[in-house]
Amino acid sequence: MQEDYGTITGLDAEIIAISTDKLTRAEYAVEALGLEFPILSNPSADVIEAYGVFDLHHNGYAAPATFVVDKQGNIRWEYIGYDSYYDRPDNEEIIAQLQQLS
Repeated sequence: MQEDYGTITGLDAEIIAISTDKLTRAEYAVEALGLEFPILSNPSADVIEAYGVFDLHHNGYAAPATFVVDKQGNIRWEYIGYDSYYDRPDNEEIIAQLQQLS
């Protein structure tokens, strides 16, 4: 997502990553990867549970998921991967969904 961050913010959108890792680990990821977008720390997983992707595959982890949420807070598109960290949509697919909102 970082490589297309400028394109995404140019569409009046923002990336927010949510992780069940503790704050120090999330901060480390932001610094180590040079991310311009925030990673929110949610060790209790309540936000992830609210989106219905925590332990979805009965493995004790959040399913890899991407949501496009409009300014009113409505989910306009979602991609929920199976159980692999790498099961995520391409940036182009996310950008196409964001373009439909403009």
